[in-house]
Amino acid sequence: MTDAKKPRKIKDLKARLGRTIAPNTPGEDDDEAVPAPNVGGAAVPAPAAAADPVPPPGGIVAPPAAVKPKPKPAVPGPGGIVAPPFAQKQAAPSTPPPSDPFSAAPVAAGPQEVRLVFDDRPVEDDEVGRKKRSRNYLLLGLGLALGIILGYGTGSMMNDRKTYNAAVRDGKDLYEAVRTASTTVTEAQRLIDQAVTAARGAPGKAPAVDYAAMDSLRGLSKPFEANVFSRKNYNLFEPATVDGLFDYYNHINTIWGRIEGMVASTSGEQRRAELDEAAGAVEGAAALTGCMLAIEEDRWVCNLGYVRIDEGGGSKVHVRASRRARQEAERELYAGGEPEAGQVVLINTAASMGVLGEQSSLFAEYVRDISQLKAMLDETVTLQGTLEQSLGQIAANEEIFAF
Repeated sequence: MTDAKKPRKIKDLKARLGRTIAPNTPGEDDDEAVPAPNVGGAAVPAPAAAADPVPPPGGIVAPPAAVKPKPKPAVPGPGGIVAPPFAQKQAAPSTPPPSDPFSAAPVAAGPQEVRLVFDDRPVEDDEVGRKKRSRNYLLLGLGLALGIILGYGTGSMMNDRKTYNAAVRDGKDLYEAVRTASTTVTEAQRLIDQAVTAARGAPGKAPAVDYAAMDSLRGLSKPFEANVFSRKNYNLFEPATVDGLFDYYNHINTIWGRIEGMVASTSGEQRRAELDEAAGAVEGAAALTGCMLAIEEDRWVCNLGYVRIDEGGGSKVHVRASRRARQEAERELYAGGEPEAGQVVLINTAASMGVLGEQSSLFAEYVRDISQLKAMLDETVTLQGTLEQSLGQIAANEEIFAF
């Protein structure tokens, strides 16, 4: 009864499950025999295999067990000594036998084979992207550099055009300013010429001050100021034109300064009365004079007087002691040789005006000032014509497109 309830061996259980168990497999059965160690170099034969298992209930017979190979006889080592079993196990191959007889045998290690694979597939997308980005950066840099160069060139060209247009506009403005000033300058020249003619006198007309001309000069304003040509662009101007503008401005300043002084010196009733008296004295000084010879204290002396020569000429002249004297004395002109008392020597009036005209110094100063003013106006009008011609060439230009 006790033997019937005893559990069967694991080997019978595995046989019923359809697996073939190799006999004497290490670790599979506790009853398996262990080879006896060799003693004295003689191998002890292994015990016989166990009897076939008893068929299990149900009629299923396990497959025949694999025949266990006989162990190889131990090879005696040096000196005829056989190695113990544990040494034989250590000398066995490193690869243990498979526990499953149906599993594939391990592949023996052999020499490794190295193959060179030429991959012709396309470049990875990330690599292509890096190359594209590098190329884009390069193109962007070149574009920026080209844009800067083109922008600088375009900006420089536009600046040159703007400068050119500014010079054209300034040239036109200065041309109109000089033309406007020329009208006033020409009128001042006409009035000064008229005053000079009056101061010189004429046949049958005594020297005088032209007060009407002075009053007209008073009403003329200075036509050309410094702000007309300051802060202008002179890129299109010739150096001579620029110098001419400054000379023209200086002439205008000087002329109008003298006009103001002359107008002030001829204003007021008292001043005009003094000028008229001085002009009458000049008339007497400009008259023909002579020196009547005389002997006083054993010396020759000369008595001045106004001389009148007959229209027919001759050696006889008429002498007056003063301009207001009514009586005249007939005298003989000195013609050379030994002088005689009472003879008359004519005076060079033009060379002696400094002495003869001293009493008329007020009018003489007026004549001197107005004569210098006339000379400066004549020079200014000539300069004015040159400026109008040069500025007119600049004003004839047209502006060009610029943004």
